[in-house]
Amino acid sequence: MRVAVIANPASGRGRSLAAADRICSALAARGIVPTRLPLDASSADLESACIGALAIVAVGGDGTVRSVSARVAGGSIPLAIVPAGTENLAAREFGFQCSPAALADRILARQERSVDLGVIRRAGLPDHAFLVMVSAGFDADVVAALAARRRGPVTYLTYLLPILALLRHWQAPGFVAETGEQSVHGVHGAAPADRIEAKGQLIIANARQYALRLNPSRVADPADGLLDAVVLPARGGWSMVRWAIRLALTRGAVLGAWSAQGLAWRIRFDRPTLIQADGDSVAGGPVVQMEVGLRPGALRMIDMRGA
Repeated sequence: MRVAVIANPASGRGRSLAAADRICSALAARGIVPTRLPLDASSADLESACIGALAIVAVGGDGTVRSVSARVAGGSIPLAIVPAGTENLAAREFGFQCSPAALADRILARQERSVDLGVIRRAGLPDHAFLVMVSAGFDADVVAALAARRRGPVTYLTYLLPILALLRHWQAPGFVAETGEQSVHGVHGAAPADRIEAKGQLIIANARQYALRLNPSRVADPADGLLDAVVLPARGGWSMVRWAIRLALTRGAVLGAWSAQGLAWRIRFDRPTLIQADGDSVAGGPVVQMEVGLRPGALRMIDMRGA
């Protein structure tokens, strides 16, 4: 029995390598042979390591998990996560905040599930996979500003300067988001089934988790074959501060937020707009339109429910 372990040494200020050591030790104690691979392992090396493997373990933050998910989607070998980043949204969503021993036991028990994988499509650019959510607005601009000035590991404090700088001058993008699926619900009640037109923060969620546990999409299910769109109407940066406070203080539905579900969303912006996915800027620069879709059930995953 064997397991492929893919670690990103840059995650968590070096914590990922120690975390990889711990899961490898737990696997070995159960008679499972771990095969260590770097995040940039060649397709041939990854394919070789996966032959007969019980699982593929991604050790790192959400960027690492997203990258590995994109590479293994459509295959039969389940993904497991050892969180070693700042937020660890995917690990939180799928229950991987557990001990190495508990994870190794689940891998050995071969308990699996299928989850959906999101995909961003833009004209002339490669598709970009995501597992948790994609967004446009204040958060995407903060992520891009942080990436431009990043000189080392990311912590919560490193976000502070970009946030403060953007608060003074940030203006929300306008957009039209369309789907032919279900009706839009929010402060204005039901809207036409296939269209949201707004100015503010847009989140297209495959799962519930979001930075600081604010979780604008409270009911997103990563296995229902649907994407949840959430709009937080806003004009400037201070509007987003008010939204953050409201989200932090509200447990259920958030008054004033618009939400809807659909199989896919087509979005047109009123100006070139940056986007982020799972906490990282999406390569390719600002976009004026994109489609966000799903590959339903494309990703096999170790099932941590009830662990």
